[in-house]
Amino acid sequence: MRRILFFSVGFTILLYIFRVAYTGSWLFLFIPWNLFLAWLPLFFSGLMQRTGSRAGKIVWPALWLLFLPNAPYIITDLFHLEQRHGVPLYFDLMLLFSAAWNGLLMGLLSVKNVETELLKYFSIAKVKVMLLFIFFLSGFGIYLGRYDRYNSWHIVTQPFDLLSNMALYITQPLQHLHTWAVTVLFAVVFWMMYETLRQLQLISKQ
Repeated sequence: MRRILFFSVGFTILLYIFRVAYTGSWLFLFIPWNLFLAWLPLFFSGLMQRTGSRAGKIVWPALWLLFLPNAPYIITDLFHLEQRHGVPLYFDLMLLFSAAWNGLLMGLLSVKNVETELLKYFSIAKVKVMLLFIFFLSGFGIYLGRYDRYNSWHIVTQPFDLLSNMALYITQPLQHLHTWAVTVLFAVVFWMMYETLRQLQLISKQ
């Protein structure tokens, strides 16, 4: 799995490099950056599996959860798709789609790593509930990132601003139906993709 993931991400990067060389434009510079952010949850989940310290059992899961929304967030980069001079629309479609696929794949693999760890301490039923909550939080994180333009590190750099916005959405849900519609929709899609890959037994071979 690691090898094909490496080649898949590498293919996206090559598409981006070709686009830059062909057009002379750095328009989609966010793609390699977003792929890096999507890789971080996979990295942190791996550290979580390997750590033996109590601190690591707290720090790595916390960082994983904080950065997890960056993986499915890449789906929203498809909003940037439009016909542009000098580049066929299908090329930009494949570039954005392959980036979204790789981001999702890294996020799903990281969830599998965390699920494996959780099953060491909790029952299957409890872990399923935890995962549903995690997918919901990821959907909420996608909304905060795409529409409010927050990043994962704003929990440190702008904590009061971020928390006040979150509190507003939570305490006045009927006034922010768009927020919760986006949250639930992305959470369901993320969960469905995870369960689909699990049922196909494609996500267990790493």
